[in-house]
Amino acid sequence: MTLFAGHNGVVKLRRSTQKIVLSKSIVSDDINTTLNRFGFDGSEEDLLTGDFITITTEDPRGLAFLPPSFWSWTDTTVSLNRAAFYVNVNTLGGLRGFSQFNDAINNNRDNEIALVSFEGEPLTVEISIEDTNFNTLGKVTGYTLNTEREAVDITSLSDKFRQQYSAGLISGNGSIDVLFGYDAIAGEETPLLLLQLIQRVETGSAFEASLFLATEMSYGSNLDVWYQFEAVVTRAGVEVRSDNIISCAVDFLTTGEVKLQVGQAPSYVLQENLGKINLSEYTVNALLKEVND
Repeated sequence: MTLFAGHNGVVKLRRSTQKIVLSKSIVSDDINTTLNRFGFDGSEEDLLTGDFITITTEDPRGLAFLPPSFWSWTDTTVSLNRAAFYVNVNTLGGLRGFSQFNDAINNNRDNEIALVSFEGEPLTVEISIEDTNFNTLGKVTGYTLNTEREAVDITSLSDKFRQQYSAGLISGNGSIDVLFGYDAIAGEETPLLLLQLIQRVETGSAFEASLFLATEMSYGSNLDVWYQFEAVVTRAGVEVRSDNIISCAVDFLTTGEVKLQVGQAPSYVLQENLGKINLSEYTVNALLKEVND
């Protein structure tokens, strides 16, 4: 009989479960070409470091704070009114753009997106927080998931439909325990995200998670076993002790059905038309180009 050790479990997170659009204005004073940062009212409350955002405008000037070199592809159909990148957010809400997730998390200034100044009236823009791929959550020490089946009142249904609806919907709640950290390596999500999600004001604390009980890479089989669900953060706690490592515990409540999956876990990105494409067939750079096309 095979026994499975808990230290082989994996937690993967997708930052947002729905597309959220913020209508904002950017004025010339919001652009800092020395630090290559820009901002808008509420950026420190609604955006998190590592978010993948799309900026669009109907202004005939286009996104005037981005230089022509930003659009590295030379297709003449590319719209200069639309751009997409990962952001690094400082304590004042200043945003610095990057084309790669890890560069945004670690604020790698060697790969930052340059900005230029502009004059005239404010630019009215729409900021969309996009859905991207799953990232493995770093420094996880454990997780708990409790599932339950909702009781459904079927007294008013005929016998024909009772069997179909009597089971109810599987939902759940639980917690994820991590060691505190705000840096990330390739393909990893920073533990700081779990504390930041509950702080979002307009955009909410929603996320999507895959909690793996077994993975083919860990056990040498061709099967993954994992729970898949969407959830919101309901409580975030931190324990700081002088004689121990800082740890965090985040409680969540699922917002839809909890599925127990067995097979090969997919890794995909979400298109604007809500279709999904496997990452093996699609790259983040291709996603960046599609969003800007």
